[in-house]
Amino acid sequence: MPLWLHRTDISILRSVPEADLPEPVGNYIEEPDLAAVTGWPTKYWIITGDVVTLMDQAARDVVDAAELEASRDSEAAQLDNVEAVLRAFMLIVLDEINILRGQHSLPNRTVQQLRAAIRARLGT
Repeated sequence: MPLWLHRTDISILRSVPEADLPEPVGNYIEEPDLAAVTGWPTKYWIITGDVVTLMDQAARDVVDAAELEASRDSEAAQLDNVEAVLRAFMLIVLDEINILRGQHSLPNRTVQQLRAAIRARLGT
C-alpha cells in the first residue's frame, strides 16, 4: 500500500488504501520522493506540485525567527492570564517597585511598561 503526503498539513499516511483516505485523493501526493527533506522538520518542506524540496538556509532562518518571535509573544502574553501565578508574582513585585519609586518621587510603572520590558528582555 502506498505512502501519502498531505499537501496542506504535510502529514504522512502510511499503508492506507486510496479508498480509505480521509480526504479527496487530490489533497495528497502518492509515493512522494522525500530524499531532499529526509531528517528535516516538515516546517522546512516546500511542496510544489508533486515535488517536495527543502527550503534554503535563508528561508529556514526566516521560519525560525518567526517561530522565536511567536514563542516570545506567547511568553509575554502569559502576563495577561489573571489566574496565572506568574502574573500574580509580577503584580506583587510591581507594587513593591512602585512603593519604592514613590518614596523617591518617581512615577509608577504600569503593567504595560513591565510587559514590554519583559518582552524586550527575552532572548538577551
